[in-house]
Amino acid sequence: MSATNPLPAGHAAPTRPAEETTGPRASAPARSRRASGYGTRRGGNKPITPGLADPAWTRLAVAGTVPALLAATAPLPTWTRLALVVILVPLAAQGWPALLRARHDPGSTAVITLTGVTASVVVALRGDFGSAGVVMALSVLAAFISQMVRRDGRHGLVEDLSSTVTGNLVVVCGAGWCALEPGVADPSVMVPCALALLVGALLTTLDVPASVLEALTTTVPALVAGVAGAVLAAVGFFGPAHVGTVAALQSAAACLLAGFLAGVLMSAGNRVLWTHRWVPGGRAAITSALVPVLAVGGPVYAIARLMGTFLAG
Repeated sequence: MSATNPLPAGHAAPTRPAEETTGPRASAPARSRRASGYGTRRGGNKPITPGLADPAWTRLAVAGTVPALLAATAPLPTWTRLALVVILVPLAAQGWPALLRARHDPGSTAVITLTGVTASVVVALRGDFGSAGVVMALSVLAAFISQMVRRDGRHGLVEDLSSTVTGNLVVVCGAGWCALEPGVADPSVMVPCALALLVGALLTTLDVPASVLEALTTTVPALVAGVAGAVLAAVGFFGPAHVGTVAALQSAAACLLAGFLAGVLMSAGNRVLWTHRWVPGGRAAITSALVPVLAVGGPVYAIARLMGTFLAG
């Protein structure tokens, strides 16, 4: 050790850290800022892989067509709604794992499809929405079995299992459309509810901030459904026994609640799709458009039964 070299003899000088010898590290490229208003067509993150279809217009086309078809089945026999729901369930199931970023895509799609189709057929044949509860219970076992037969190491087991069970719940709720019996006021509530879903889909074309779009999607469809329910009851759409001021107000209240539920689900679909727009080809867009239609089936059935009860009574 010397005055000029404070290190003891035989000891090497410590090496400096890489950032000190090579200078400041190059700054990482700045992340692209998210467009304002993710709820609109110009907002949200861009897909990782460009798809063949624009998710915005794919979702608008599906969300605008399905409610119209659903409303057209209101005066028709139950099997027509069953046929429509049986078609919608696989379309929703094929994009559900992609929408939730679940890795076990084929197994989850198969379980959700089988659950939805089985629940719809059983409810249509028995005319009892309570039968869907048994199918939902068995679908949980099917989801576990689907994970047990995986041979890929079961990565993301909890996430995939929970996403599959959630998808089963959505399609089981869709079976509620098949429980509405023709000839009473129950199926008639489908028209205001379908109109609310259609209005919610059209609102997604507005070039407004996300907060404004969510507020509009929650309130406007509810008001439209309520007004439509009152007008339809006044003109006798729900049947001659349901005409009158009191019946019109009761119909408006029931349809207002159904429209509010539809608007909330549409708003949630906007947030999910446009905040995480990663799926190529519009698979998530199709599923996001169908989830509100299917998920609102169970609540609409309960509202319709209540509506038919106090209207008829």
